[in-house]
Amino acid sequence: MTSAWVAEPMTAEDGREGRTLATLAFALGVWATILGVLNILYGIGGSGEHKLKVVWAAYLSVGQLYPDLYVADMVYRPMSDTVFMILALGLTGWGGSCLHKSTEGGIVAWIRGVFTSECWLSLMSTKEAGEKMTMAMWCILLGIVFYVYQSVIHWNWVDVGVYSVTAALLGFGCALMFAAQAESHE
Repeated sequence: MTSAWVAEPMTAEDGREGRTLATLAFALGVWATILGVLNILYGIGGSGEHKLKVVWAAYLSVGQLYPDLYVADMVYRPMSDTVFMILALGLTGWGGSCLHKSTEGGIVAWIRGVFTSECWLSLMSTKEAGEKMTMAMWCILLGIVFYVYQSVIHWNWVDVGVYSVTAALLGFGCALMFAAQAESHE
C-alpha cells in the first residue's frame, strides 16, 4: 500500500496528465524558491528606492496570521520565511522527482528537452508546429518577459496587477499549446 504523499512513477495512462501536474509543480516551486531567496536577502515589495519585505504568513493567509503584508525591516522571520521556503523547496522537489521518474534520462533530460523543444522554433516560423503553437509560445514568452521586466524595474515581485497580466498571457499560451498538441496528435 502506498501513501498519497509518496511520488510514484507515472504509468502510460496518467503519464501526460501527471507530467503536466509535475511540470506545473516544478515551475511554481522554482519560482517560489527564487522569490523566497530574494525576499530574505533584499525584500521583494515596495519599490527600488524603498524596498519592503513580504511577510509570507500574512500574504498567504490574507492577513489572518500576521497583520502587515509588508514590513520595512529585513529581519528573518522563521515562522514565515522558513515555512515558505520549505513549501517552495518541497514543491520543487516533488515536481522534479516526478519528472525524473517519468522521463527517460531523468530530470536533466527533461530540462534539456525544455530548452531544445521544437516549440521554441515556432516563435519564428509557423511551419515548425503550426500557427496555434506560434501564438502559444509568443504568449508564454511575453508573459515571462513582462513579469520579469516589471518586477526588476519596479522591484515589486508580488504586484497583483502584474500577476493579472502575466497569468492571462501564460494561461492563454498554455491553453493554445494544449490545443495545438491535441490537433497534432489527431
